[in-house]
Amino acid sequence: MADETADAILGFPETTEKTCIMAELKPLILLVATVRSGTTMTAACFNQHDDIAVIREQRMLWTDGNQDIGHDRFTEEQVTPKIAKKLRKAFLDLQEEKGGARIFEKTPSNCLRVPFIHKIFPEALIIHMVRNGRDNVSSCLPFWTRPRKQRRIIRRIKETPFYQWPGLFPKLIRDQVGVRMGLTKRVRSWGVTYPGMTEDLQNLKLVEVIATQWKTAIETASADLERCMGKGNYLEWKYEELCERPQEHFQQALDMAGIPMTDHLHQYLADNIHVQAVDAWKKRLTAGQVRTIDPIIKPAMDLLGYSQDEIDESVSDDAKLVDA
Repeated sequence: MADETADAILGFPETTEKTCIMAELKPLILLVATVRSGTTMTAACFNQHDDIAVIREQRMLWTDGNQDIGHDRFTEEQVTPKIAKKLRKAFLDLQEEKGGARIFEKTPSNCLRVPFIHKIFPEALIIHMVRNGRDNVSSCLPFWTRPRKQRRIIRRIKETPFYQWPGLFPKLIRDQVGVRMGLTKRVRSWGVTYPGMTEDLQNLKLVEVIATQWKTAIETASADLERCMGKGNYLEWKYEELCERPQEHFQQALDMAGIPMTDHLHQYLADNIHVQAVDAWKKRLTAGQVRTIDPIIKPAMDLLGYSQDEIDESVSDDAKLVDA
């Protein structure tokens, strides 16, 4: 059924040779989560399995053909046969490059693109990973107020098709020069770009924008997954619960993917997953920042079952981040 759906998207008759080539693509394992939600840790764990290949985030590949939209919200309307064919072919090439292993990928902006992704890859295993909103905001703040590292700049340039460079270089120059020289307090943009975020950056505090990023990512992905895939056909992981019971979570994902657990991965999970970053907001945010973001994140926190503890006023004495 999945292959027939893919064939229809790609616009190929079922009997063509091209259809047979596309059918060789194994179901992707896609981690759908906004930035600073434990995605790097999770990818490192999946990378311990011999049958799974963790690839670098394919930011430019996902947006190719839709790069002029101005935000990361893609739906079925952004899917064309050309875009679908290119994406499936690109991931098939990556699969062959990795010796036929199942591909794992985790581009953060895809939390706003579930309908787009599901239309092109209906057979993919999607894991929706979430994290406490207060912790997420506290973890994101520093990335907005410091220049990019040189290796990340070089990687971004290499990842970007040359015809997208005219839009990329002005942003890189502004962020690097502006932040390093003190001409601006923050980079132009970082993380998931929701519709209307450009305007919000002009009118809201930075912590409010970051809180809205998290809220939008959670609410959009949750609604899209239930609508497109239905309960039970995707996984939803809480970062905090993953840290407490990593073997249980990975066993669940591997079972759904039809891949056996290995002794090496099981031991790696036991040795490398920790809960040190849980509730880190208490050391990173001021009481004022928490009061600012709480009304914004509350609906999504309630949706996920997170409690919003009373603010300890002493938190502001030790907070590492200035009000933003």
